[in-house]
Amino acid sequence: MLKNLGYSTLSKILRRSIVVQVILALAFSTTLLSPVAYSDSSFQKLWHDTLTMVRQDFPRVQHISTEELAKMLDAHSDISLLDTREPEEYEISHLKGAVLAEDVGDALDALENRNRDDLVVVYCSVGYRSSNIANKLARRGFSNVVNVEGSLFKWANENRPIYRGDTEAKKVHPYDDEWGRLLDRKFWP
Repeated sequence: MLKNLGYSTLSKILRRSIVVQVILALAFSTTLLSPVAYSDSSFQKLWHDTLTMVRQDFPRVQHISTEELAKMLDAHSDISLLDTREPEEYEISHLKGAVLAEDVGDALDALENRNRDDLVVVYCSVGYRSSNIANKLARRGFSNVVNVEGSLFKWANENRPIYRGDTEAKKVHPYDDEWGRLLDRKFWP
């Protein structure tokens, strides 16, 4: 098919293709790597896209909002709260009462003395890693596992309390530059 096209037609197609690729590459890199303000529309779109991706990748996982979790914690509900991030992230800050469980083995150890129908709330930075753990716990018979939608970044962005040990903290580990774009810069260490 390409043999039948003239040199100038092929040249135009290739130039347009390269231009489109460059534009897409620039748009993609700008979207993913440039800092954004917490309130601007690109920030909100990035959050929407991230939460959509989490829900699509883990369709069986139940989610609760940060507001719902805050109400549970205020009521001193009997929940198991698992932070599924890495130890260096947890050390900078976490939710009060959370237990570090960076993989399903740690989560099972933390839940060893709990009934399989007790409420288990998991979170990470944005909800992806915690949804993965929630999914694995559900497959192991835990029937009441929920992920905090938006997880610690959303919680902090809403100016809810975070802790380092028992002391209120001001910083959150941003995970990396790409995912950290979902965290208001005032929380970066």
